[in-house]
Amino acid sequence: MQLDIMLFFQSIRNSFLDVLMNMFSFFGEIAVPLIIITIVYWCIDKRKGFTITASLLTALITTQAVKAIVRYPRPFQAYPELISGERVATATGYSFPSGHSTLSSSFYSALCLAFRSRAMLAAAIILIIMIPISRLYLGVHWPMDVVCGTIIGLASSLMFARISGDITSSVSSYRKYTMIYGIAASAVSAVCTALLVSGRADHMAFSDLAGNTAIAGGAMLGFALESSCVRFSNEGRIGRKVLSVAVGIIGLAAVIILLGFIPFPHAVSSAVLMFMAGFWVSFLYPLIAVRLRLMAQA
Repeated sequence: MQLDIMLFFQSIRNSFLDVLMNMFSFFGEIAVPLIIITIVYWCIDKRKGFTITASLLTALITTQAVKAIVRYPRPFQAYPELISGERVATATGYSFPSGHSTLSSSFYSALCLAFRSRAMLAAAIILIIMIPISRLYLGVHWPMDVVCGTIIGLASSLMFARISGDITSSVSSYRKYTMIYGIAASAVSAVCTALLVSGRADHMAFSDLAGNTAIAGGAMLGFALESSCVRFSNEGRIGRKVLSVAVGIIGLAAVIILLGFIPFPHAVSSAVLMFMAGFWVSFLYPLIAVRLRLMAQA
């Protein structure tokens, strides 16, 4: 049954659908959520930025952990003579569940639950449906992969929509939660990275898990530190907010480039870059921006 569905998508391929499906697949990759989360957290609403981030990272870590356990081959790997894989550079790790489906369902549904806009809801429904379909069309996931990935993502966003109020109800509970989450995620990333460097772990199974737990560790520890050391405010003029986002994104790019010059083993370099990306967005840049008066202090 799954193979029949994959062969159907192979049979309808054409140049127009190739462009369309690649476009939808792009919206299921981390660059778009990272930019939107950054804008929400820095400029619009810190609490909503935290909730969307926690939903997304928890869903992705869950999916990557399942991938590392199940280790199911992708369609174009299992049937190379029948299925042609496209956009395979984004098809890292094993097949089940789909990371793109997890990301799209967790992020776009969390965005809708946070802001409750009809236009946003319509866009989210389209993306949550079409991004998994695009992964089938491109031959990089099985139907069961995208169904389970979508369920994991939706479950994560619904869970955090219910519990985020309790987490952020007081500074102490928020700090405790983010600190515990950050330490646990960082520890998992460190263990996975050490196993990868020593050659004791399957690269396909554990590299994405190491990266996702690293960015979660950096982001959550940053949230904890920001609440005690920075406490920036989302208030301010539009012009200053635009400038702040531009400086922050350029700064993140500079940090990533500088870290790239340090001769770490690949697995270590990847984990450090991911950790610093999360830490920069949640803590380091707000700290710098408040000092430079690009952000107000609460």
